[in-house]
Amino acid sequence: MGVATLNRHSLLHTCTLVVLVFLSVGSSRVHADDTTSTVAQTNWYRAIMQLVARHLPPTTTSHHVELLTPAETLQPLLSCPNIHARFSREPQRLAGRTMVTLSCGDSLRDNPRFVQIDVSVIGNYLVVTRDLAAKHTLARNDITIEQGDLGRLPRYALLATPQAMQQVIGQQLRRALSQHSILQENLLTKPQVVNFGDELVIEARGKGFQITRTAEAMDTGAIGDIIRVRLNNKQLIRVKIVAPGRAEPAQ
Repeated sequence: MGVATLNRHSLLHTCTLVVLVFLSVGSSRVHADDTTSTVAQTNWYRAIMQLVARHLPPTTTSHHVELLTPAETLQPLLSCPNIHARFSREPQRLAGRTMVTLSCGDSLRDNPRFVQIDVSVIGNYLVVTRDLAAKHTLARNDITIEQGDLGRLPRYALLATPQAMQQVIGQQLRRALSQHSILQENLLTKPQVVNFGDELVIEARGKGFQITRTAEAMDTGAIGDIIRVRLNNKQLIRVKIVAPGRAEPAQ
C-alpha cells in the first residue's frame, strides 16, 4: 500500500472522528435545552419567577434568573399543583445570589425545599454629572441617570425613581464626589437653614385665625426638623422649620 493510500485512510479516519465529536456536542446541547424547557414548565419554577418579578427594583430594564440548586432535588414538588415561594431572607434590593423557600401550598413547615438562585438585574441609577465639592447643594443639572448591573451598586445607592430625583435636589453632600460617582443616600444631608440664636417668625394658623410671633432658636436645624425656640416671655416651645427664618408650631 502506497504513502498516498495511507494518507487518504488517515484523513478519512480524522474526518470521521471530527464528525462524531460534533454530533456528540450537538446532542448534548439539544439535551440541555430540553432539560431547561422541562424545568420552565414546572409549577415550582413558575412560582420562583413570579416571586422574582414582584420584587424587582422599580427601575429594572431587564433581568435574568439562574437556578443554582440542581433541579433533581425538587422532584418531590412536581406533583404539587400549588407552590408557595418566598425569600428565606427578604432582600433589601433584589440582585445577586439569594435563597428561596418553596413549599406545597401555604404550609411553610411541611418539608420546605430551599433553592439558591442568582438574579442578574440591569437598571437605572443616579450619578453626578461633574466633580462636586463637599457641602455642595445639589441642583437638577448636577444629577443624571446611568444604566448598569444593580448587583454591583453600593448598599445605599439611589435608583433613578422620580421620588429619589426629588429627594436629592436641595440636599448637601457630606463629602466631595468625582464625576460619574454613584449618588448614595448616606452621602446626603439636608442643609442647615436655622442656627442657634437665629430669630424665627412662628406662624400659627387655624380656622378663621392666624397668629404670628417671633422667637429665638435654641437649636440648629434643616427644613422639616423639629427644634426648640424661646418666646419673648422666656417660654420654650417646639416648632417645625418650614423655610429659612420661618416655622410653625410642632404637632
